Amino acid sequence: MKRHNLIEESKVKRLKNTEYPNYFLNVQQMDLIGPRYLKGGFRFYFYNVIDIENHFAGVHPISDKSAESIVPCWVDYWRAYQMPDFLQMDNELSFRGSNRHPRRLGLLMRVTLSNGVSPIFIPPAEPWRNGIIEKFNNNVQKYFYDTQRFTSFNDLKERAKEFSAFHNENHRYSSQGNCTPNQMVKGILQKSTLNKEMDWTQKIFIENRRLIFIRFIRSDLKLHLLNETFVLKPALKYCYVVAEVVIEKYLLVVSQNNTVHHIFRFAMSLP
Repeated sequence: MKRHNLIEESKVKRLKNTEYPNYFLNVQQMDLIGPRYLKGGFRFYFYNVIDIENHFAGVHPISDKSAESIVPCWVDYWRAYQMPDFLQMDNELSFRGSNRHPRRLGLLMRVTLSNGVSPIFIPPAEPWRNGIIEKFNNNVQKYFYDTQRFTSFNDLKERAKEFSAFHNENHRYSSQGNCTPNQMVKGILQKSTLNKEMDWTQKIFIENRRLIFIRFIRSDLKLHLLNETFVLKPALKYCYVVAEVVIEKYLLVVSQNNTVHHIFRFAMSLP
């Protein structure tokens, strides 16, 4: 069975059929593609972001996966479009911050939280939970990167802007009545565009903010989070839980179906 991948297929099917917390509103999904290469061996990555309601998207080539490279992409996208209430991502180290200091908020987290945006981390090894951005990533690869030749990194960045604009103006989604992202955006009565100037080289003030982790609890009843382990009640076995770090109260709140089951002490470092 293992040789024919039947065990893994059964596991994925079970996870996909288990009730999952999809009740968050005003969500943007983000992801990294790469590394990719230009002629001559220049290595780069794509940072992509998309609104899950109207599919308004942005494609941003960056030279590395550092927070200093990703943050300006957020700023550009949130100024051109709008800010979300929740920013959903996988558990890429560049997003989380540091394995050495897992409870220290990295630059990416501090920028999102200081702007009133709550990060949501999907379960490890479950990329389909970020399905909208994953599908968009495939389109970027298939219709942009694989079909064009770029003379330089600057040329790539300019054409990525053109590709993003073309997608938002012309790509029609059946899930939104065959409307394009731009047509859907016109219906937003009040956009929360990022207007303030930001200097992320200075200390970023954070207050009343939360980090959200979605995790699947297995038969050992253990919740693994930021190098810590918490044992949960038997009723949560084989369930997805929402583990919410309430930063200003030094708490970890574990809930399932909007019912709180555990509250643990949990402090985050604010550099």
